[in-house]
Amino acid sequence: MQDPSDSMEIAEVHVRPEHQHQGTGRRLMHTLTAGRPERTAVLSTQDSNSPARSLYRSLGFTDLLTGFSFPGGGPPYAVMGAVLPLRGAPAPRPSS
Repeated sequence: MQDPSDSMEIAEVHVRPEHQHQGTGRRLMHTLTAGRPERTAVLSTQDSNSPARSLYRSLGFTDLLTGFSFPGGGPPYAVMGAVLPLRGAPAPRPSS
């Protein structure tokens, strides 16, 4: 990972169950990060083997911190980071 001050945070991204496993989350993540000036992206997700965590790993995110508990309780989370552009991102369109 690069300088943490050169990072964007992705927060509270959800895909409705009826739209999961259709590439919606992948397209959403690529759209959110496309053309960003930051060199890296970070996010948090539940620290479990979930479909979301598998998606993030396939996009190039790796664990930075696991077993993290946010104030107020709840399940443990993993903080993940990736270098931009995300893995599998569409090639930039040439400018006209």
